[in-house]
Amino acid sequence: MNFLAHCLIGAQATTPTGMSSQAISESDANLVAGGFLGDFIKGAIPQTMPAGLARGVRLHRRIDAYSNQQPLIKLSCDRFPQHLRRLAPIFLDVIGDHLLSRNWATYHSEPLTQFTAATYDLIATHDGWLSDSGKRFFAFMQETDLLGSYGDWDVTLRGLHSITRRLKLEALNQGLDGAVCSIIDDLAEDFAQYFPDIVDHARAWLITQDAA
Repeated sequence: MNFLAHCLIGAQATTPTGMSSQAISESDANLVAGGFLGDFIKGAIPQTMPAGLARGVRLHRRIDAYSNQQPLIKLSCDRFPQHLRRLAPIFLDVIGDHLLSRNWATYHSEPLTQFTAATYDLIATHDGWLSDSGKRFFAFMQETDLLGSYGDWDVTLRGLHSITRRLKLEALNQGLDGAVCSIIDDLAEDFAQYFPDIVDHARAWLITQDAA
């Protein structure tokens, strides 16, 4: 799961199953902020981190662990051409945010622009937990409204190309755009099935944590 997905799951994780998602101000804000911070907090969670925020980071990690085992996500990875499958799980993270954006009303009752604005505000209250590089990325995210831009296919493709650039595998960019376009409808069908399951798992996991 990528940034938008993690933040959305955080916003929905305390919503009873079967109900439409509620406004972010009515959800557990720490889960939303933790959904973003989870990509930047490595290793042991600092003991000085507020309990609610640490809960959000742990939820992020649980979502990643659970999603990595899902058969439908493996199926989506297998849809990529053989030479791209090594990076397919990472590509799917970015593509998932694109699919969320283009079908946003299916997953949340609040307009995407309002959700992203509120999300940035929540993260900003906890940005002291970010490293310098994390703070720079968050500033870029705010300035460009990256969370709200994944619905733009060009933004999504740039995200895929940034992956190959970071890994010094830019030769894979040749044909990448066409390969993804050829399977995007199948990836969308897979996503429509596995994303709600991940949200349900997040809700159930939080219940077990609260009961412990």
